[in-house]
Parts: sequence; C-alpha cells; structure tokens
Amino acid sequence: MEAAQAQIMKNILVTYEAVSGQAISLPKSYILCSRNVVIDMKYIITNILGVQVVLGTRKYLDLPSMVGRDRNITFSYIKDRV
Repeated sequence: MEAAQAQIMKNILVTYEAVSGQAISLPKSYILCSRNVVIDMKYIITNILGVQVVLGTRKYLDLPSMVGRDRNITFSYIKDRV
C-alpha cells in the first residue's frame, strides 16, 4: 500500500513541476520516516521518489529539521548567538 502511495506522491510532484514551471531536485530532498516504517518499505519509498531518508538530525538554513516539544531548548542557541 505504501508503495502505491509513494507513486501517487511522485505523480503529484511531477504534476506540480509541470504546472508551476519549478523543478524539484529530488536527489537533494530528504524524507523522515516514523520508527514504525520497516527498512524494506523505506527502501521502496526512497527508490520510487528518488530521495534519501534522514534521521531528523539535519539542518536546513541553519535551523533544525526536527523540533521537539520544548522549542525553547531547541532554539536556545539562536538567543545565545544574538
């Protein structure tokens, strides 16, 4: 079932590219999977979409990709730098 959903998502992204004129760089894109997703399914999804799986420890524009329940702790380094 997840493979079919991944294919639907791929079709949505292709349609978005065609309609908007914007290109999505899938090799530079990442997905974050729940712990409940088995490794084989992660492999299938990443192959269909052409993206990589991350653990949530990456940063985008120097901001964490994962924000926990306590946002004050997550972003305290910004206050310290200012």
